[in-house]
Amino acid sequence: METGTKKPYQVISRKAFLDLMGRLMKEKRVMGPRGRPDQPGFHYFDWVDDPEALTMDYTTTTLPPKKAFFPPTETLLTFTLGNPPKVSESWLEDPFVLVGVHPCDLSAIEALDRAYAYPPPDRRWQHNRKRATIIGVDCLPDSYCFCESLGISQARRPCDLFLTPIRRGYFVEIYSPSGEQMLNQGECSEAGPRDFRDVLDWHQKKRGRFTTRLDANADELANILEMGDFSEIWEDIASRCYSCGSCNTTCPACFCFNMEDDFDWTLNSGVRRRTWDSCQLVDFAIVAGEHNFRGERRDRVRHRWHRKFLYLYRKFGRSYCTGCGRCSRACTADINIADETNRIISAFRKGTGNA
Repeated sequence: METGTKKPYQVISRKAFLDLMGRLMKEKRVMGPRGRPDQPGFHYFDWVDDPEALTMDYTTTTLPPKKAFFPPTETLLTFTLGNPPKVSESWLEDPFVLVGVHPCDLSAIEALDRAYAYPPPDRRWQHNRKRATIIGVDCLPDSYCFCESLGISQARRPCDLFLTPIRRGYFVEIYSPSGEQMLNQGECSEAGPRDFRDVLDWHQKKRGRFTTRLDANADELANILEMGDFSEIWEDIASRCYSCGSCNTTCPACFCFNMEDDFDWTLNSGVRRRTWDSCQLVDFAIVAGEHNFRGERRDRVRHRWHRKFLYLYRKFGRSYCTGCGRCSRACTADINIADETNRIISAFRKGTGNA
C-alpha cells in the first residue's frame, strides 16, 4: 500500500463521495456502474457525467469493466492503399477514472495485465491501463458468486482506492499516490476504531452470504484436470451447450479477440478493427485450408475448462476464472460453471474421472 502524507485508512461520507465524483467528472471522464433503464434491476458500466447516476451497491453487471481498456469493438487504425500506403493509428490519450469495480473484476484486470504483458506485449491494453485511475468497492455475493473459493473475495490489486460500505459512509483504503491525490479533492477523515469494527462486520457478513463454493482449490483443480479423463462430462455439457459464446463474452478474464479490415466502397481505404471473440464459437479455430481443430463442441467445452483452470494457471500461476458468476447468469442453457466444476472434482475423487 503506497501512501504519502495521508493515513492509509480514511472515511468519506456518501454525500462527500458523490461530491468528489462530481469534481472529478468536471476534470476527466468517469466510467462506473449504473442501472439499465430498459432492464430494471440490471446494471452496466458506462461513461457517467452525473454522480447521482452511479449505483455503487450493485451485485453484478452484464459486461465486465475490462471494456474501459479493451472495448468490445475498437478501431485500431485507418489505411489508404498506395505506394507507399498510408496508415494512421487511433489512440485515445485522455486520462479517466474507473469507479465501482468489485474485487472479482479487480482480480480480472490484474489477470489481463499479466496476459497482455506476455511477450509480445499488447501495447494498446498497456496504453489504456496507464490512462486510468481505479476505485474499487466491496460487494455482497448472490447465488452465482464463488470468488471466495478462488481466494480473491478480498482482492485489491490493481486499484488506487478501495471502498467498503460502513455506517459513516465508505471506509477508504489508499493504494497509490494517484489514489491519495484523488482523495485529497474530497472531504474525508482518518478512520477510527468503530470504522475498523464496521469493516470487520462487513467482511463477516460477506463471507456468510456465499452459498456457492468450489470443492477444490485452484492448484488441486489444475491437477485434477491434468490427470483426469472427463470425456463423458464434456459430452454431456456439450449436448446442452448452444455454442453461443455468451460465457466468454461476459467473462472479465477472457482476452481473445479477432481483427478485421473493413474496406470502403472504393476498395482503396478502410479501417482495421478488433472485436471480442470466443473460443466457444464454432469458427473460432478455423485455420488455413478451412481446417477446424476444435470443430467438435465437446472439444470447445473441454478447452474452456482447461483454459480457465489449467493452461493459464500453469503459465501465470493463477486461475483465469474469478468466480464472478457472469457466465452462469448469461448461459442460455443454464450451464453453471461452479456446479459443473464440482461435478468434475467429484468424478475424479470417486475414480470415475481417471485416465
